[in-house]
Amino acid sequence: MLIRSYLDVHTPNVNCTLQHNCNSIGRKNYWLGKDDAPRNFIEEYLHQWYYAFLTGDYKGMEYWVYKSENGNSFDPFHFDKDERDPQITHPKWSACINMTLDKGATCISNMTYGDIKPTECVYSYGAEGKTVIWDGNVAWSDMASHDDCKLYVNVWTDRRPKGLTRSKEMAYYPYTMIKGMYDKCPIIPFEGENYLTHTHMCGDLFDHFVLKEPAERNFGETYRVTDVVVA
Repeated sequence: MLIRSYLDVHTPNVNCTLQHNCNSIGRKNYWLGKDDAPRNFIEEYLHQWYYAFLTGDYKGMEYWVYKSENGNSFDPFHFDKDERDPQITHPKWSACINMTLDKGATCISNMTYGDIKPTECVYSYGAEGKTVIWDGNVAWSDMASHDDCKLYVNVWTDRRPKGLTRSKEMAYYPYTMIKGMYDKCPIIPFEGENYLTHTHMCGDLFDHFVLKEPAERNFGETYRVTDVVVA
């Protein structure tokens, strides 16, 4: 399972402006084509983000803002896909851009479509200016948190999923938003018996499973947990 994780990819000033703009567009999914002129700060950021961390030609990016409601909600395990295509087509890459300190993980499993349960999960805990990128064909979940703000991205190389619209226009000043130097975040192998357990269901497969998660973790850390299913 290929996962890349980076810390401090943008400055505190960019983080503040990005979060402010994310708070202004709601939780709808939007489309940004490769050659589309940015309509706001978020879209300018995403164009720069792509060329900082990914290569190759692509059709465009689907993006949306996630914030936990009342500090006690989560987005269950699911597969990102073109929701209106019965052929189950996945994006090439999926990613999360964190804007807050967060111990409610983005949990990425190694389940591909048709699997019943994962055997491995990577837990990514948020920090301002962290980004994590993973294969777009695996199931993932956003765990319950409090006062968090994340920007999720799907990179599509061959299509624009049906139903996606452009975001609203908001004036911004274009400048370099992604730092030239940032830190690669190591993925820490989880070892030991100090873990929490919680029950999940994959909304696409309708199967329950109990996962273990590190009980002790810090903001910005990323853990790989093997033999992740307890029951």
